[in-house]
Amino acid sequence: MAKRKLFFNIDGQGPIAESLRVLRTNIHFIDEKQKKTVVVTSSIPKEGKSFIAANYAMSEAMVGQRVLLIDCDLRRPRAHSSFGIEEHHGLGDILMGDKKVQDVIVKEVEKNLDLLPTKHLEHNVTELLQSKKMELLLKELQESYDLVVIDTAPLMVATDAAILSKSSDGIIFVNGYDMASKKELMYAKEILSSAGANIYGMVVNRIDNSGYGYGYKSHGYYNYNYKYYQEYVKEDK
Repeated sequence: MAKRKLFFNIDGQGPIAESLRVLRTNIHFIDEKQKKTVVVTSSIPKEGKSFIAANYAMSEAMVGQRVLLIDCDLRRPRAHSSFGIEEHHGLGDILMGDKKVQDVIVKEVEKNLDLLPTKHLEHNVTELLQSKKMELLLKELQESYDLVVIDTAPLMVATDAAILSKSSDGIIFVNGYDMASKKELMYAKEILSSAGANIYGMVVNRIDNSGYGYGYKSHGYYNYNYKYYQEYVKEDK
């Protein structure tokens, strides 16, 4: 399986790697807790949240933090592809009682960085993530790591990020340049605000240097919600 881009392996001194270091530094300034749990999400698919989650996790591991990256995007898992590994078992197996956490975590995908992958699930995903078992699992993992990074589904697909925000210290919100409409962004912010989520800030990703965007027209976000969900699940089959 081909790896997705981990810029610290490709060009550790390049501008993208440096931007990721700035993200790491800013999170430290915002929240100086020794142990943190950070949720990464976006408003719509393909804005680069999994890229940011994996690279942010790796940036922290590089400075000696013991880091766990959890793929909580059970509808379209992507975290494993950042490290070129196949997912044979995952988070869903743990939550359904089929596997123990130590049998699923992939150790040292990079130095100081472990991965808890997941497999594609279509049914009862929100219920699994909202369960007491998930809450207890996160508490157990938080004791073992300096940083837990949680990659979640976009908010136009599901409210998983809002649910998991209650067990986290803060949210990194990823916005693909000129990809989401204003209504979609406001809808995502409303969901997080209603959950009382602590939004660390927004990462603007996929900037088009030519100055041209994707030409989104103004449509109601409710019309998009079902379409995004259907496409999101279908693309992983």
